[in-house]
Amino acid sequence: MKNFTYENSQLSSSDIDELIQRFDKSNVVQALILMGSYARNEAGPHSDIDLVRFVIAGTKLSDDGTHLFKKKVLITICTVEPIDYEKWFTDPYEATKWIAGLRIARVLIDRENFFTDRLQRRAHDFVWDATMQLHANIEASRRMVGWCEETNKGLEGLRRNYDIGRLLNACHGLSWGLSEVIQIHRGILISSDNNFFNEIESVLDDNKRMIELRRITFGVIGSYTLRQRVIAGLHFFVLLAKQMSNVWQVTDVEIIEHTVQHINLNVPNLVSENILCE
Repeated sequence: MKNFTYENSQLSSSDIDELIQRFDKSNVVQALILMGSYARNEAGPHSDIDLVRFVIAGTKLSDDGTHLFKKKVLITICTVEPIDYEKWFTDPYEATKWIAGLRIARVLIDRENFFTDRLQRRAHDFVWDATMQLHANIEASRRMVGWCEETNKGLEGLRRNYDIGRLLNACHGLSWGLSEVIQIHRGILISSDNNFFNEIESVLDDNKRMIELRRITFGVIGSYTLRQRVIAGLHFFVLLAKQMSNVWQVTDVEIIEHTVQHINLNVPNLVSENILCE
């Protein structure tokens, strides 16, 4: 079996054999695959080994989770059965998380070509069609409503001058949360967690204001305070709500529009807060 190597990190044939012996249950395991940085040949000395194990329906195994391999490398193993992996091809959010990774996954065990002939082929053939987009719009709208609560926490945290707990909650929702709304709506098949930030940004096209506000909210540019990051995130929420106004479901419009109005009435100006220039 081929070694999976990158610079000073490697999985040798003996390593792979040991992983198979450790996590195989031949009576229930249909496939064991390697995903993540080792599958992409991008692993570094601190990379985890990411394994996904496919089992027959109704199987419950107790060794899911995180393990230490040879006292130096973390292993994360996730066991899935049909009710789990079928969602990867029908649920918009699950599709954005899994499809790209399945396409480049490396096989460790593949009984009767279960993975390569069925799931990996389906991943390569996967198309984000009109039905998937319809479901994606509904899910994106629902999640946008869910993050309205975090905007209120942000506004209240600002009102209280520096309520760290509320501001941190708001910052998470206005960065990661809103990015997932975009991810679902635009059908971005994320290649890895490490590429999440850039792959979301790539679909914002030339909207420089949204890109800059999102970067500030995540804290990846400048030396902005938590207060400033939340203010930037609230303005990002307003711009995103406007950009996706044709996506919001009838049942969600009132809440989203109310939240936008609430932000516009209460959030400080970007220029006055020294966040953006005119």
